[in-house]
Amino acid sequence: MKNTSSNSFQKTAIARRTLLRVGGMGILGLTMPKLMRASELTKKTLTIAPKAKSVIFLFQWGGPSQIDILDMKPDAPKEYRSPHRQIRTSCPDIEICEHLPRMAGHMDKCTVIRTLHHKMKNHNSAGYYALSGHPPPSDDQRLRDLPDLYPAYGSVVSRLRPNENKSMPTFVSYPHVIADGSRTPGQHASFLGKRYDPLFIPHDPNKADFRLPELSLPDNLT
Repeated sequence: MKNTSSNSFQKTAIARRTLLRVGGMGILGLTMPKLMRASELTKKTLTIAPKAKSVIFLFQWGGPSQIDILDMKPDAPKEYRSPHRQIRTSCPDIEICEHLPRMAGHMDKCTVIRTLHHKMKNHNSAGYYALSGHPPPSDDQRLRDLPDLYPAYGSVVSRLRPNENKSMPTFVSYPHVIADGSRTPGQHASFLGKRYDPLFIPHDPNKADFRLPELSLPDNLT
């Protein structure tokens, strides 16, 4: 039976441990009907209507350390804290690196996550975790892009909430396919099917010879 504390909010089945816990709460005056009403009220009040029309997911492959940009730990010992100076931002409780003055003016619109951690040592497995939201089957640099692995975030959006403008792709990936020895998993639709793959833009669109294979004729046709 499903535990009511799980993510499956639509389920009404109650596990034995949950029932015992609820029974204990009843001693304090919280009866089962009251608990159920409170649960329903919570679900209604927590309903958030989506407002975002588009999302930019900036994946910094080999990017700077968090401690050198957003979480500088100025009070930590010298060998652990960032060597750079922190500056004030538009959010009174947040200071960031001195080399990000323009971003500092927008920190009231940002959220800094300081608790992210993992135990992976390889780029491909860690990259797959970040690009799909699912832990890899193994922490192996040889982890290959297989169809039974989970799809990219954008592919899931393409499947569940496609662009209303059918002439525009829902999911675009730029500027190159990520690889470290082999193609890093988590960049395409995987088992959802190729129709939900991103439109890959592997070259600089500002170059004179820029072209997309999906929008270009084969070389033997004019």
